[in-house]
Amino acid sequence: MNGRRFRPLRHGSPALPWRTLLLAGLALALYLLAGPAPGALVYDRAAIVQGEWWRLLSGHWVHADGSHAGWDILGLLCLGLLFEPKLGRLLPLALLAGTAAVDLWLLTGSGLARYCGLSGILNALLAAGLAAWWRELRSPVIPLVAAGALAKIVVEIGAGEALFTRTLWPSTPIAHGAGFAAGALLVLIRLWWWKTATGAQTPRAGYRAGPR
Repeated sequence: MNGRRFRPLRHGSPALPWRTLLLAGLALALYLLAGPAPGALVYDRAAIVQGEWWRLLSGHWVHADGSHAGWDILGLLCLGLLFEPKLGRLLPLALLAGTAAVDLWLLTGSGLARYCGLSGILNALLAAGLAAWWRELRSPVIPLVAAGALAKIVVEIGAGEALFTRTLWPSTPIAHGAGFAAGALLVLIRLWWWKTATGAQTPRAGYRAGPR
């Protein structure tokens, strides 16, 4: 009997995108348990200034209402299912880079008193995932998708609201741009580090190099 027919499921494979499922489950559990815009978890500038630093992380994982939670969690699932097999361990790093970029914008340039939601950091995942696909496939469709995503962000910034969704709290399109830029920057840093460390050609397929 050919053992190749009975390969076990592997973490990070298309069959088991466990990081995405875990994070989506966390976001759903927070909404079900804490409810919409929980006062102790949303980004709140005044509370952060007083020392409640956890809000810089938790604010991204709670939502203003059911529609907000539904769109963001669905977006996380879709992007994670598409990109986790290529990104692997880079997936949580992309989300952390997006978190840092959006928080930096919130603290220094937004003027917003309160904020919540995943949409900003999901754009970091989108940028990193598209770059991973480009490295492997070189399909001309991928730059077109990236250009479309950037165009959407620019149009939303000009309009001051999201094009396709409406939530209880106003949309913050600049956060989407900050997240996308962070994902792209993470990719550049990762490629520079790999080239510096190995002195070899840039790896494909999830930025992982290994024996052939």
